[in-house]
This record gives sequence, structure tokens and C-alpha cells, in this order.
Amino acid sequence: MEISSAHSLSASAPTTRPDGSASPKPTQAELAKVAQQFEAIMVRQLIAPAIEPMMSGSSLGGEKSGGDSGGGVYGYMLTDVLSTSITQGGGLGLAAVITRQLSPRAERKDLT
Repeated sequence: MEISSAHSLSASAPTTRPDGSASPKPTQAELAKVAQQFEAIMVRQLIAPAIEPMMSGSSLGGEKSGGDSGGGVYGYMLTDVLSTSITQGGGLGLAAVITRQLSPRAERKDLT
């Protein structure tokens, strides 16, 4: 599915909650926050394979220790902090594209 068709689907989707009440449209700040969080998830997925060898003890040809040294927990924490820092510092530019795509057409002029 193309992104433009996905936007048209989301724009035509009903804005009511299951209980029948109307749901408010998200603000630009909320859209930007969600887009940044999604970009952090994507960056985390890209960084994780690079961090894993360092945390498993097998980096630089070292032998992996027999016991669990907790590298998995620290590896996740390191990956999480790095991905969040990268996206807060401007990231890959994916958050801006997602925000622009999710914004109504009238508000897109302000984002470019």
C-alpha cells in the first residue's frame, strides 16, 4: 500500500470511540511525539545487531563466557538510550516525514 493511500484511509476513518463519543484530533505536537517515538523504535531495530556482539562478550574475537553476565539487559538499555538520543538529536529524518504524512493537508504547509 502506498503512503498516500494510507493517509487517505486514515483521513476518512471515523473519529469516534467504541462508546460512541467523538475522539479529538491529535495536535501537531502529539503527532510529532508519536512520530519521534516510532523513529526511535526503528533506530533501535537498526542498532541492536551492532550492539549485540559487544554485550555478549564475543566482540574482537573474545570467547563468550559460559554464564549469563547480564549483557542482554545492559545491551537493551544501551540500545534504548542510543536510539532515543539519536532521534532527539534530529534522528534519521523519519519522524518529520511521518508527522507530515499524518497531518491534514491544510496543516502540511506549516511543516515544510
